[in-house]
Amino acid sequence: METTLGGSALEALKGGLKGDAYTPGDGGYDEARAAWNLNAHQHPALVVMAEGASDVLAAVRLARDEGLGVGVMATGHGVAAPCDGGVLINTSRMRGVRVDPDTSAARVGAGAKWADLVPEAATHGLAGLQGSTSHVGVVGYTMGGGFGWLGRKYGFAADSVKEADVVTAEGELVKANAHENADLFWGLKGGGGNFGIVTSLEFALYPVTHVFGGNLFYPVERAEEVLELYSRWAEDLPEEVTSAVAFLNVPPIPDVPEPLRGRSVITVRFCYTGEDLAEKGEELLGPWRGFGEPIMDTFGVMPYEAMDMISMDPVDPIGAYGHSEMLRELSRETRRTLVDLAGSGSDTPLLLLEMRQLGGALSRPPADLNPMGRSDAAYAMNGIGATFTPEMAQAVQAYLAHVAEAAKPHATGATYVNFVDLNGASPERVKAAYSADDWERLVELKGRRDPGNLFRYNRNIPPSSAEGADGAQSANPAT
Repeated sequence: METTLGGSALEALKGGLKGDAYTPGDGGYDEARAAWNLNAHQHPALVVMAEGASDVLAAVRLARDEGLGVGVMATGHGVAAPCDGGVLINTSRMRGVRVDPDTSAARVGAGAKWADLVPEAATHGLAGLQGSTSHVGVVGYTMGGGFGWLGRKYGFAADSVKEADVVTAEGELVKANAHENADLFWGLKGGGGNFGIVTSLEFALYPVTHVFGGNLFYPVERAEEVLELYSRWAEDLPEEVTSAVAFLNVPPIPDVPEPLRGRSVITVRFCYTGEDLAEKGEELLGPWRGFGEPIMDTFGVMPYEAMDMISMDPVDPIGAYGHSEMLRELSRETRRTLVDLAGSGSDTPLLLLEMRQLGGALSRPPADLNPMGRSDAAYAMNGIGATFTPEMAQAVQAYLAHVAEAAKPHATGATYVNFVDLNGASPERVKAAYSADDWERLVELKGRRDPGNLFRYNRNIPPSSAEGADGAQSANPAT
């Protein structure tokens, strides 16, 4: 049902904003509501292009007064539940970045991308815990946990958060840290935006300037051999190494290196951060040097700013669907299933089926909230398919359902918050991202901090109250 907003309340909001506000039919509305994933079609009653915390406050207060839910996005990478009929707060203009080399910390605005922070931090010999691409927003990624190529050494990005400025469901701007609003601070770091809108975030940086990383690409026909060697090799990797193995159907486009263009491959990728990068990196590659000549070898010492080259994620918006599972191990049976799903002759329509190694600092039980349920998973499997036509969308969704079913015997049943994606953010999948104790505490916190489930267009944690739970179900299409 379409919700319309108008009258004096809307005019008062527009008059007080630093940014802009759009309702359906306004010029700028379509651009302001567009997510990075072109399959995430959103039809909010109002979009507020916020330029500061005061704009976020005003939008939240209006939504509360009008009985509407609130959604928030910066880059639009993490839209799991489209903001249909609600108030969508677009923070993409709030891209301020400040680095303090004396405390090895950064503070960023709600819309800052990692690409905004990385060069600023690099001038001081520091780095944050970005994910596979620097084109994702810092805040949304971090609120869902956030792990990338430094994860096994330094943990989740959420664990490095020092302080946040947050607009609450009560329409107040508060500080949250270990000493002030400590309950809210705990829930923010992995709670996926359920407890408020972060307008600025302060977090620790680390003394990383260069890493050893890259990819070894092999023909997909060698997938069984690659997976067998990888499973043995990865078992003994130090925590300074974060690795993955991935099936790729490389598109035949000019941006792709010619040897890979249009090919189906399996790649071994990793990032090493530690002492003696070149020497130790080559030592780590030792078992692969005797494996046979790859199609391409991109390994070497690289500046931290170049780390997007490891995952090679697309930059421009595309339509895509995904599915993830947490795998116990890469046993012979699991490897055989993966080859059946994505190997030679599988006719998979997916662009990617990647198994990212966990362990190290990602698996040690922290005092903080863990957005992977503190499971015993050794790998996070993530399958993604691009959908350029309705026929491709149908094929990808059907195949992802097949992947989910085939992976069940090898999966822990847990999920990872940031990988719970569009059309997959069911209450069961969200709950599976947390341990039973953490989930109980999260629901109780939601009941205190947002009993009406104002912040519901997300990977939703319903409040304990029946009224809030009903609101979640009526507002979240994934339920």
